[in-house]
Amino acid sequence: MHKHNFIYSLILTAAILIGAASCEDYLEKYPRASMASELAMADLEGIEATLYGLYNRMQGWHLATHYLAGGLLTDELKVAAANSGRMITYPTNQENTSSFVSWSGRYNDINRLNMMLYYVDELEGDFDETRLNRLKGEAHAMRGYIYFNLLKVYARPYMYQTPLVQGEPLGVTIKLDPFMGIDEDSFEPRATIDEGYQVVLDELEMAISLLPETNDDFPYRFTNISAKALLAKIHLYMGNWTEAASYAEDVIADGNVNLTGTDNYIDAFAETPGSESILEMGYTSDDRPGMNESIQGLAWYDPPTGYGDLILRRDLINLLEEYRTKGDVRPEMTYEYTKVGEDVVFQDKFAGYAGPHAYWDDYPVIRTAEMYLIAAEAYAELDQLTDARNILTDFREHRMDQENAEVTVDTKEELIDLILTERRVEFFCEMSHRWFDLRRRGMGIPKGCPDEDPGIPLEFDDYRIVGRIPNAEMEANENAIQNPGY
Repeated sequence: MHKHNFIYSLILTAAILIGAASCEDYLEKYPRASMASELAMADLEGIEATLYGLYNRMQGWHLATHYLAGGLLTDELKVAAANSGRMITYPTNQENTSSFVSWSGRYNDINRLNMMLYYVDELEGDFDETRLNRLKGEAHAMRGYIYFNLLKVYARPYMYQTPLVQGEPLGVTIKLDPFMGIDEDSFEPRATIDEGYQVVLDELEMAISLLPETNDDFPYRFTNISAKALLAKIHLYMGNWTEAASYAEDVIADGNVNLTGTDNYIDAFAETPGSESILEMGYTSDDRPGMNESIQGLAWYDPPTGYGDLILRRDLINLLEEYRTKGDVRPEMTYEYTKVGEDVVFQDKFAGYAGPHAYWDDYPVIRTAEMYLIAAEAYAELDQLTDARNILTDFREHRMDQENAEVTVDTKEELIDLILTERRVEFFCEMSHRWFDLRRRGMGIPKGCPDEDPGIPLEFDDYRIVGRIPNAEMEANENAIQNPGY
């Protein structure tokens, strides 16, 4: 085992890790190399404490910005006339709005995982090998998931890498070993997009080989099933249609997952955990986010609770009303209100179901519904139109009146359009799905009805489709290359 000389900072860092602190500014004081130490990770208890801390940090970045930013950038959400000034730059595509996954914060997490996996391999003596493999599997799954999020934001979509200017396509920096900091001495230049996605695939496949099907903390921790669900999604983004369909079908067939029907759809959000959740961020009174960090705080309004800043755009409202005429349950997850004289519609998926003090709602990261829609899209792309129609019909039978559920469109193009529409109806105000769906399909970014909801569309070849790496990171790493246009 390796020995270090800076024991005092190690003790402080161990306390930070085991205490699961979410603050990142302590990195200004203590070297990143001391972020995880033998003192913190000398045994399985220390390893698991570090992992718990990382789950706590995941809770911190699966909040309003991560969830809702993509809706504001598209035809899903806008800012109410009476607002608190939060997130008002998003609908106009200002340069600081597309980077809604923290670059430095996620590399901080990656380095903790790198350290954790390093010390796991250094453990000596007797220990529970099954438990050790589970912890390793969770670490690999989390690391793959973080790199996937970085690639989704800071790189062009996998299937549409055509360079806009010389120097593209650029992926993200890949670090799988512990490192000192984001500087030119320890950080290589950005890898290619292909290399980045291969790392993500490798991480999730390693996780599947180590993780159990489920555990007592399902769906709040990574399991074999959630790793497969992530792989289904990653293969969808890559255009690996056969693999996407196969993984999605495996997850759907698993006994641990569930697809709700029209009579209990609200349970996917109101129950703890949600009845459709495959991976979920859980909050309690001890670690709940503050008001301006929660979906309920920004996109829900019941005075004096919530700001009610973010409201549905007219184009989405019209689409939901069309589905309401089919007996669809999903439009019921909204409610109308008159806010300071403006007639508005709010989301009702995250509305304080967990308690009267608000901001305790769990947030689903992956739901069973996504697996059905991934499988349908993949089969359509494979020209297996009957399979695509069948699985989409099965899904719609869980959402609307049976006489309206059957999918009868004839062509591949019509079927894919319908699947994307179903995704829009299913996932509004969830995980910025709309923004990422349009990007991965190489489509421009609309803002809805120009006469009723003015906004500024974004062409797909606009440089702002890709996030801007923070200036502080660029200045710290001479090897770094900013995304073109910024």
